[in-house]
Amino acid sequence: MPAAADVLNAKMIFPLSEPQWSAWCSAFYESPQNRLAQNVCTARDPINVCLRPEADLCSTVSGDKTWHEVDTQGKGTTGGPGWICTGLDVLRQGMDRKLPLPADFELSAAHLFFWHKLERCNYFLWTTADLLMQCEPLDGRCFRHFMKSAVPDGGNWQMFVNLVKKYGVMPKKCYLSNQRTRRMNIMLRSKLREYASMLHAQFTFDGDGHSLPRLIQEMIPNLFNVVSICLGEPPEVFTWTFYDHKKRYQSLNNLTSMHFYEVMVACTVDLDAFVCLGHDPRLSSTPQRNYQVTHSSNMMGGESHKYNSQSMETIVQVIVDSLVGNKPVWLGCDLRSVFCSKTGPLSLQSHRFALMFGFEVGDSLSKAERLLYKESRRDSAVLLTSVGLDSKARPVEFRTISASANGQSESTGTLNKADETEENTENEEGKLKKSAKSTGIAMDADWLREYGFEIVVHERFVPPGVLHASRMPKTTQLPAWDPMGALLK
Repeated sequence: MPAAADVLNAKMIFPLSEPQWSAWCSAFYESPQNRLAQNVCTARDPINVCLRPEADLCSTVSGDKTWHEVDTQGKGTTGGPGWICTGLDVLRQGMDRKLPLPADFELSAAHLFFWHKLERCNYFLWTTADLLMQCEPLDGRCFRHFMKSAVPDGGNWQMFVNLVKKYGVMPKKCYLSNQRTRRMNIMLRSKLREYASMLHAQFTFDGDGHSLPRLIQEMIPNLFNVVSICLGEPPEVFTWTFYDHKKRYQSLNNLTSMHFYEVMVACTVDLDAFVCLGHDPRLSSTPQRNYQVTHSSNMMGGESHKYNSQSMETIVQVIVDSLVGNKPVWLGCDLRSVFCSKTGPLSLQSHRFALMFGFEVGDSLSKAERLLYKESRRDSAVLLTSVGLDSKARPVEFRTISASANGQSESTGTLNKADETEENTENEEGKLKKSAKSTGIAMDADWLREYGFEIVVHERFVPPGVLHASRMPKTTQLPAWDPMGALLK
């Protein structure tokens, strides 16, 4: 008698054969609806043809709404990756409204991006040395993940804070860069992996890590040269000339980025007063607990990605309280895997796939299941600036600041292309981000609950119990590849 395992294996074998697909083909063409759907989808985008009409989609969030909108200064920042641009939007919205800033004033994302690249290279080399001294195997998941994402463009809120505290900020017009980084990234990744090999060989030869610091000090100048040649080094001292909001000519001389930050920004914006709250619906996540992602910084001695886990109900209420209190909210969400169009709000009912394919797409998995099966992850940073409440004061719709959704501009589109070591984004996703550049994004509250994963908000709007939990020093470590630690574009 055959063993049970052999019987099971025999039942699990299901090779596709000609009789099977011939039968499927015959059944397919017996349906006029399938023929029509095939004609349409072979000539048009199959996702867009399932999109509900804009008027129909907008009607799902229609009705009387009371809008609370943050009094924003200017449009969103452009010229860098979204996580830097959105962070600079937070700073600019918090700057003293009495300052005579020009109407089109922006802070330079390119300035922070330059230092992010250099700091990340340094962080990579020292972390590689640390992994070697911990006897991390080269074929281990940690080492392979770190090599894969050697020098990404992406980041997180803590990376942004690290850069601002160390390098300050400057006006955009004082440092302009083409920011075409794709080819630079190829060279940096190649050199960093070469250096990682050299560090490993030296560590193996010595039997310890006493020679690694000297090697790293010799490697960093070469990486600095690559970044400086490709991007152009930001000025140490600069002059800022502009016409203020009353059309008066102004000229400020001998400025440094740290002096500009301390005088123009830090006096009204305390970065230490912001709290990072995350929503991880997986059973492995415990509410009210602090989580920290390993190897998630861009700077030696800098903060790693850390958040306090909260329910989505708590996070939504904090968002509403902040927006009603005239303070914008940084939101880390997933604009990568969601089916959406260039028009209308982001909605869970934006498409009718059943009319075209006979079954629904993208709505069967829960939020936790989407994280577990790699269907969703935090991917983009946006700045929420307004909320629409219904007659019972429940949030119905949220909107972002114009032009800041993903930090893209026509001259910097290459900056936000997916890193070659990461998953490639789809064309429709890119179209969404380009359209969001000038108009901002509107999203249903239900969509935000499903695809929002993290907020950064001023502590004034965080409930006392949540604030106390977020300030506790004890943290639970998450691996670098955890979806809650995914870098924001």
